[in-house]
This record gives sequence, structure tokens and C-alpha cells, in this order.
Amino acid sequence: MRERGWLSLAFLAVTGAGLSGCIDVAGGGPQGGQIGGVHGSEGGCDEEAEDIGAGVASPLGFSAGDVITALSGERSAPLAWAKGGSSTATVALGEPVSARFVRSRPGEGSGPGGAEPALALDCSDHLQIDVPLAFSTEDGAFDETFTVTLRATQVDAASFYHRIDLDALEGSYEVTEVDPAEFREVTVYLSGTLSSSAVTGRISGIAESHPSGSGPDASVSARPFDVAEF
Repeated sequence: MRERGWLSLAFLAVTGAGLSGCIDVAGGGPQGGQIGGVHGSEGGCDEEAEDIGAGVASPLGFSAGDVITALSGERSAPLAWAKGGSSTATVALGEPVSARFVRSRPGEGSGPGGAEPALALDCSDHLQIDVPLAFSTEDGAFDETFTVTLRATQVDAASFYHRIDLDALEGSYEVTEVDPAEFREVTVYLSGTLSSSAVTGRISGIAESHPSGSGPDASVSARPFDVAEF
């Protein structure tokens, strides 16, 4: 299955929250899709995914099960809220649900002679591993379990991002970094990196305005914001 990753406002939320000003997007909003938690731009990464059993060694020399074993157990880190205050974040993985080996290469337009991508992308072959992830904060703001897609290029480290369903939270977190009533849509993302001994991550968001204008001249401004970092 061959697919192309696309750069979206979601990716900007994960990598660029805290930037000043707004992002203007012509045509009325985010475009494109996602591949296993990794976004690329037009001219980003061309990816071909192949289902693989959790216990089957991939061409990388390790299996999805090997990754989960290396990253098993709870990992905690101090968390700082963007609005002030602190807590402790804890992350733990469950058993893998499914896995894919992904062959990835730079897409057309991202190499010599083509337009440079808006953000540097890692077009390395990798494993995508769908796995339950428990995420909680000691102060009770988050107490969630959801399925994320890990991206692993080595056996003892993996990264992920996840769009949080704000209507299904078990914790007490509410968006106060911006006023949701002033925007068409507010989305919040959890991103992180797990290693054999630690976890780091960020909670960030995008507040998307109501469209200005109509038709092909319509535009949407999107304001990134920080929630927390750990």
C-alpha cells in the first residue's frame, strides 16, 4: 500500500506550538491525511506500508514485539503547564494491536532540483505499531488510555502523536489557553518520544478561526498554543 504523507496544521501543532502570530491557510482549512502519526508535505515522504506480524522480524532487524518489550513499563517525567504550575506525567504501553513495516523515501519535489519541504522530514524506513497508551498526570488533568501509532526506526526508541478527543476525557483538563467560543474548532495533540529509560513529550493545540471570505478566496487562520511539556 503506497501512500504520501501530508503536512497539515496538526503537524504544526505538534512541532510549532508557541510560535507567535497566526498561520493563514488558503482554501478554508487543513488539507490531506496522515500516515501512522507521521505527516509530510507535498514533496515530503512517499511511503509504502506492509502489514507485519508483531513477532516477525522486520528488514530493520527487529520486530514490533521487540520494540514494545524494550519500551514496556511505566515512564514518568516532570510536567510543566504552559500557564504555570507543574505535575508529573506518566506513560505506559499495552500490547501491540497491529504493525506495519514502512518503506519511506523523499517524495518528488523534496530533493535536488525540487522545492524544499516546509519542514525537515525523516524519510527513513520504520515500523508503525498501533498500541494502547495510558497517559496520566498526577494532578488528575489527564487520566486517559487511547491507541496511538508508534514510529520506530530502532528497537529501543519510538515516537508518536495523538489527537486527543476532548469530549471523551476521563481527566479534568479543559481548554483555557484560548477561548474555544472564539474559534470554529480547537484541537489538542499529545506527542512524545519513548526510550528504554525515559519519556519526553508535549501537549499542544491549534485554534482554527471561522473562514474569512468564500470560494477559492476563502482563508482560515490557525493559532497554535502550548498546553504542557514534560
